[in-house]
Amino acid sequence: MTFPRPSTAHGSAVDVDRSLAPFRRAGFAVVTFVAAVLAGLQVTNPAAVAPRHLTTVGIPTEPISGGAESKPFHAESWITPPEHTPTVHCSTLSNLPNGDLMAVWYGGAREGAGDVAVFTSRLNGTDAAWAPPSRAVDRDIAEVELGRPIKKVGNAVVFPDRFGHLWMVYVSVTLGGWSGCTLNVKTSTDQGKSWGPSHRLNLNPFLNLSTLVRSKPIYTTDGRIGLPVYHEMALKYPQILWLTPGDDGSLLNYQLRSLPRKDDLIQPTLVPLGDDRVLMVLRDGGPERVLHTAFSNDNGWTWSAPMHSNLPNPDSAVDALRLRDGRVLLVYNDTLQGRDTLRLAVSNDGGVSWRPGPVLEHEARKEFSYPSMTEGANGRIHVTYTWQRKRIKHVEFNVAWLDQPSVHRTASLQ
Repeated sequence: MTFPRPSTAHGSAVDVDRSLAPFRRAGFAVVTFVAAVLAGLQVTNPAAVAPRHLTTVGIPTEPISGGAESKPFHAESWITPPEHTPTVHCSTLSNLPNGDLMAVWYGGAREGAGDVAVFTSRLNGTDAAWAPPSRAVDRDIAEVELGRPIKKVGNAVVFPDRFGHLWMVYVSVTLGGWSGCTLNVKTSTDQGKSWGPSHRLNLNPFLNLSTLVRSKPIYTTDGRIGLPVYHEMALKYPQILWLTPGDDGSLLNYQLRSLPRKDDLIQPTLVPLGDDRVLMVLRDGGPERVLHTAFSNDNGWTWSAPMHSNLPNPDSAVDALRLRDGRVLLVYNDTLQGRDTLRLAVSNDGGVSWRPGPVLEHEARKEFSYPSMTEGANGRIHVTYTWQRKRIKHVEFNVAWLDQPSVHRTASLQ
């Protein structure tokens, strides 16, 4: 497997030993702060060609056997066993080419600890329980594969390409916190049972810092994959990382493209709406505490200015998907502060407006956060999320359950 260096990527990061003296750390922080500001001012290459039409690679499109279920179905389960790790966070879900589901998350002593590892688990369509967690990468593995000091690893996503390979993009940090991170990629030819070595992505010419990942990608008919990412140091804003995989599992090309600028909007979630239209939902890290939305009419290449939705956001991650009946389903924290309420909302107009749906979790002063969502091959919807930072929980339901009058609709949209 080869990862040729693309012409659109520039620069390389400076190797930094973990034993840097305090004054050297301070100097490095100043340099990276200035670099981050300059990186935020870079202009996207105007000569780059927009992607062709959206496709459904990685999205189940086969008809549901026997039609949609008419009887409401809802079930809850655990992905992580209680003895897994003291803390877990940031799960994401993916449909695999063989019909299985895969979840990926990180766990360790605490968020940002040196012992944190990225884990995966799969759910076979014939099994009732998730497989035991499997360690995909940790600090020691990343150091060997990347050939550089690694302080910690974090957020990861998995997704298939059109050739049947599975991709993992994950965060690593050499110095500082999450805003000092870089992105790395691993691939699998056996649907996640084993993974190839890590390769570091060079995404900007200014120390290659502060690009993070959180949500699932979109796909286009010319083979490109649009992975939503975001910048978090000094300036906070959304971006899309356009990847072009080769048929042998190589990465032929990649380009980072900035999206509409509005400070403190991060972790973009992308939802194909059909006819080359895409909805973007954005987490609000600023004082407004409201989800923002933006729209694209050219497959995610250019975007409208972000605007307020009617949904609150306590500076927390969300996820969304388009159901087979055309509606958009959103999972989010329905509160202005804290993450103690996790809820669904539904849009009948492509994300312009929303109506309340069932509450998945509600308990005062507890945390239910960072949801991820997908629709399985049988039409059932799967949601995973952080449960009190202790476990990763899985909820499965069908459209009949979503649409029934429910006593769970106790909170109101603010």
